[in-house]
Amino acid sequence: MPHPSARHRTLVLSGSLRIGAVTTQVALAALAQGHPGHEVALATGLDQLPLFNEDLDTDPALPVVAGLRAQVAAADSVLVLSPVNNASISAALKNALDWLSRPRGNAPLSGKPATGMVVGYRAHSSEDHLTAILRATGALTTPAPIPVLSPRGVNGDPAAQDPNVTTAVSQALAALRLPDPAAV
Repeated sequence: MPHPSARHRTLVLSGSLRIGAVTTQVALAALAQGHPGHEVALATGLDQLPLFNEDLDTDPALPVVAGLRAQVAAADSVLVLSPVNNASISAALKNALDWLSRPRGNAPLSGKPATGMVVGYRAHSSEDHLTAILRATGALTTPAPIPVLSPRGVNGDPAAQDPNVTTAVSQALAALRLPDPAAV
């Protein structure tokens, strides 16, 4: 039985490297959703990862790779957010997921509950691409109740204050929380 003060920790991976991007605003909305018993943190270092190259996938891992892997390993679940880029997820996010799918047999995403959401005017089935990639990494995918968020719904206000965004993020985080064994 978990200790009463045990917390569920969700790590948010934002596939947008631009500070003011709507996807980044959605990530910040997720951070604002944390509450007692559920900590939400934003992953760092995605902007510093080299392009995935098996020649660089060494033991010990490059420091930036090791740092990202440690962040994911320390989380209980992962919320993955991506802008829609050319009918798919962002290259930065795909690169990070490639690094997180290694080392084979001991990857930090393997067996980790994860869900993904995409942010774009048209999804072009990018939410399906994201789910397929998460499954390929070994993550245990949980469908996001609202897998696509449109920037049109934000209306110029920060996403953290938009009720459509906060509802979608809240539902995604709730889907990731593990049931309390004491309640079963």
